[in-house]
Amino acid sequence: MTAGKYLTAASVKAWQETPHLYERLTRLTRSLYLLLAIPTHLPLIALDTLFNTRSYGRPSWTFTFRTLRLIGAHIIWAMNPGTCPSPDVLSDSARRAIPKLKSPCGAELIIVPAKEGVWYGDAVQELVQPRECPCFWMWRGDEMVNPSIDPKAVGERKVMMYLVGGGMVQGHPLESPLPWSVMEVTKMPVFGVNFRKAITPETAFPAALQDAVSAFYFLVDLGFKPENICMMGDSGGGGIVITTVLYLRAWQDRLVRPGSCILVSPFVDLIDDFHSDADALNLDILNPTMCSIAATQYTTNRPDLRSTLLSPGRGNLAAPYTLSGLPDMLVCYGDAEIFMPGIRKFFKAVLEEGNRVECHRGVDEVHVYPYYTKDRKPSGFYGRLNAFLDGEVRVGECEDYNHGGMNL
Repeated sequence: MTAGKYLTAASVKAWQETPHLYERLTRLTRSLYLLLAIPTHLPLIALDTLFNTRSYGRPSWTFTFRTLRLIGAHIIWAMNPGTCPSPDVLSDSARRAIPKLKSPCGAELIIVPAKEGVWYGDAVQELVQPRECPCFWMWRGDEMVNPSIDPKAVGERKVMMYLVGGGMVQGHPLESPLPWSVMEVTKMPVFGVNFRKAITPETAFPAALQDAVSAFYFLVDLGFKPENICMMGDSGGGGIVITTVLYLRAWQDRLVRPGSCILVSPFVDLIDDFHSDADALNLDILNPTMCSIAATQYTTNRPDLRSTLLSPGRGNLAAPYTLSGLPDMLVCYGDAEIFMPGIRKFFKAVLEEGNRVECHRGVDEVHVYPYYTKDRKPSGFYGRLNAFLDGEVRVGECEDYNHGGMNL
């Protein structure tokens, strides 16, 4: 319904050269279309649900979920027509901002300096220099304390370092529902990294890698043991987590690595056109056009890495990178999302290299389903978090049944 073409680099460049006013007008036009079009779909969605057909969803999906998925997919399509996101993601004020948070959520801004002496190989780029990065301590005030004043010895504490989704081109860690939901289960504080978004060549790869490595070493320098740090990322942020771990592993004689990783619908294949699964293409909230734009912008400075280091699911890694000897991983994805083929290839490749990987396939779920699922059964993604963080990894793939999307 919102499926689009996978754009070539030349087409993305044409969008980059398009006046911002045109993008804003396109965004407005699409928004008006959305308001007019959605009501006409409602009777069709009702029939689709009644007769259990698959035009608007899987048989397990409720009318409410089919409707919300359609609205969500069209909003994402309407708000992302080109290469400049609607919200400001580049300025210092935007990156350092703390939005109004619902109680009991708390956050504190931390400016992380660029780490020195940890830059090698592909992390070095003349146009992209390591910079200070706005990060945020995140906690839930009803059950946790501000990590900055936690009296417990730092060396005994665990922490989750979080890289937000948004196709590497947008997103703010405090506005994502994922870390707050994870904290509700784990009671583990989160260190949200507001890495540079790939809107310009100066903020494209390896900017996000530099910010992630600096943030990781900031925690290490505070006294956190590397094995007590879990890196978590969703969508584009999940891809950056994998790149960071591969980089730290490549230079293991000089650098340390985190103890574990959590990857939620990670963006691991930046050259797939996402047309191999027609059902997922029809049902997911993402569309190939916006994914191709994000992938092209992210790899502006290093298009040669687009099919190798930045697409680890393809198994084309060249030295010094390897998929062996990686931290424990907890991966989850929906089988109705367009990233599924790449994620499954990545999971199998990492597993074949002897790593401990636990993978959850959300049956009938779309992209980043932990954002909205209310499922907390012991065998599901949220139910397994604490055991995984304690070192218990159920190696292999399992199925998460969440009763039709949002459990509505």
